[in-house]
Amino acid sequence: MSALSIQPTFPIFTDIDGQPLEDGYIFIGAANLNPQTNPIIVYQNAALTTVAVQPIRTRGGYPVFSGTPARFYVASDYSIQVLDSKGSVVYTSLNDNLSGNGFLPSNATGDGTQTIFAVSSVPKAIFINGVYQNQNTYTVASGSVTFSEAPPATSVIEFLI
Repeated sequence: MSALSIQPTFPIFTDIDGQPLEDGYIFIGAANLNPQTNPIIVYQNAALTTVAVQPIRTRGGYPVFSGTPARFYVASDYSIQVLDSKGSVVYTSLNDNLSGNGFLPSNATGDGTQTIFAVSSVPKAIFINGVYQNQNTYTVASGSVTFSEAPPATSVIEFLI
């Protein structure tokens, strides 16, 4: 039996006092540019097919879609700015590709047979359908991740870079 790490299902954003960010705003933009004035497309699903509206709002610290906690996805490096309910800046990063804070710059879909997936850099963690994958279930070399077993067909593979 292998150990599984318990991971939060959704990222949580906090206010400057450390409390969950209530009614906050999250802006996602082009890397190294102001995300409010240089937005990029953010998606509501890992398949990158359903576009999210910006700013993304928070409830109880969680980013939400239609009032429900949700993950959001991008297809490239990005900048991020988080504001509280009054519009004061809580957090800004002009290149958040390396933080692994829940926004996923790299993802894929399993087909039940493919075991090798290209990645832009070494993942800090990998999730399949939201379940953390132990490091003994894959190897990383030469810009790719090789799983010991193919992820199931239609599974969402998330590479936290």
